Amino acid sequence: MLDLGCQKALIALAASSVHAISLAVALYASSSYWKQDYHTSTLIGVEWVEKLIHGHPECIWTELGVQLHVFLILEHELHTVCMIQDS
Repeated sequence: MLDLGCQKALIALAASSVHAISLAVALYASSSYWKQDYHTSTLIGVEWVEKLIHGHPECIWTELGVQLHVFLILEHELHTVCMIQDS
C-alpha cells in the first residue's frame, strides 16, 4: 500500500497527463492547425529548384525527399544518358 504522499503524487501526475493529452487532442482537432500555409515561396520552376540547390540542405530533403548529391547525380544522368535538357 502506498503512503498518502505517493498517492497524491500519482494522482497529480495522472491529472497533468490527462490535461496534456486533452490539450494535444484539442490542438490537433482545431481547424487552424490544418490550415497553416506550407509553401509560402513565390518562386516557381527553375528559380524554385535553384533555391533548393543553393539553400539549406534540409530544404531539398523536405521538398523532394532526396539529399542534394543524389539530386545532382539524377540531374546529370538525365542530361547525359537520357539526353533530357532543361526546359
